Amino acid sequence: MPTVLNFDDLDNLIEGAAFMGSGGGGPLPLARTLLATMKQQGMTPTLVEWGELPANYRVATTAGIGSPNAAESVKSPFTIAPKRMIEALEAALGYSIECLIPGETGPMNSLIPMMAAAQLGKPVLNGDGAGRAMSTLAMSTFNAVAPIQPYLLGNETTTQNDQVTANLTVHTPQQADALTRGIVSEASFGSSGAFATWPSTVGALEKVAVQGSVGQAMDVGRLLKQVRALGADPVPALQQYFGSRMRCLYSGKLTQVDSHTAQGFDITQVRMASDGQPGLTLYALNESMMAWRDDLAHPLAVGPDSLCWVTEDGVPFSNASLNDYLSPTAPTLHLIGLSAVPQLLTPSILAAYRAALLPMGYPGPYQPLSYWEEAEHGRH
Repeated sequence: MPTVLNFDDLDNLIEGAAFMGSGGGGPLPLARTLLATMKQQGMTPTLVEWGELPANYRVATTAGIGSPNAAESVKSPFTIAPKRMIEALEAALGYSIECLIPGETGPMNSLIPMMAAAQLGKPVLNGDGAGRAMSTLAMSTFNAVAPIQPYLLGNETTTQNDQVTANLTVHTPQQADALTRGIVSEASFGSSGAFATWPSTVGALEKVAVQGSVGQAMDVGRLLKQVRALGADPVPALQQYFGSRMRCLYSGKLTQVDSHTAQGFDITQVRMASDGQPGLTLYALNESMMAWRDDLAHPLAVGPDSLCWVTEDGVPFSNASLNDYLSPTAPTLHLIGLSAVPQLLTPSILAAYRAALLPMGYPGPYQPLSYWEEAEHGRH
C-alpha cells in the first residue's frame, strides 16, 4: 500500500540519509529548514513500492546540485526550483511525469523530491540511483536505462524576474556535469541550483535502481535516534543493522579541515587524530571519496564504497558541517565504511569514480573494503 509519510518519517529520512550519504547529499541543517517549511505548509508526500505502480508509469528525478556550502546560504532552500524544473521537463517532453524518484541518498536530495512531489501531487518511488550521494551525474545507475536529456537546470529564487532556466542539449552525463558546474558558478545561481532529468518508466528503472533506499534511510535515522535516547555509542547498533557490509574505519577527533569551492564542488581534505594511533586523511569532492591512514601504503576505502560520519553519541552529519566538529570539546567521531551496493559496481560507474579519485592522488582500481582490510593485515 502507498504510505503517506508524516513529519517523523521525513525527519528519520534526513537523519539516516545524512549518515548514508557518504558526506554529501546536502547539509542536514538545511534539510531541517526545508522540512520545517513542509510542515508549515502541510506537505505530506506519498511513498510507493515498486510493485505498486504500473511498469509504464513515467518517472523522473529532481535534485539540488552544486556546492553544499553555498546551498546553506540560500534563504529559501529549494522550495521553488525543483518543482519548477519538473514542470519545465514535462513541457520539454510534451507529457506528464507520473511519479518522482530521488537521484541519490542524502539529507537534501532525499527530501527535495519529496517536497516537489507533494507540491505536484505525485508519488515518490522507494529507491534512488546510487544508495549514497554521488559527486557527478556519471555515477548514477539511471544512466544505464534513462537518457540524460531533456536536462533542465534552474536557480533557486523567490523573485520571478530573477528565475533562470537552462534546457541543456547533452548526450552524456559527463557533458551535463561540465555544463552544470559552469552554469551554477554564475552569479545568478550562486554555486548551487536544481535540475530535473532521467525521464524513464518504472519498469525500466526497476532494473537498475537501488530499491528500498528511502525506507532504509528512514530505518537508520530511527535507529540513531534510539541510540541517542539510550546514551549509547552508535557503532554496535549500526554494525548489527548493516552486518558484514559495514566496518568502523577510524575513531578520533578532527584536527584540520581544508575546503574550497571550485566549479560547483566543495573540494575538501580532512585530518583526524586519535591518541596513540596513526593519523588519517579523508578526501572529498562534495562527497567523501577516499580515506588513507598514515601508516599504510594503501587506502582504507575508496568510492563507490561510502565513508559515513557519526558522532560517538549518535549524531550523523555531512561534510558541510565538518567545521562544527573542529573544537577541542567536540565529540569523538566515527568514520564508518559501507560497501557499495552491487548496482554501482559496473564498468561505467567505476570509471566515473576513478576519474574523481585520480586528481586526489589515487590512480588505482576500485577494491572493496574487505580487500583493503586483508591488505592491512598482510593477506595480499
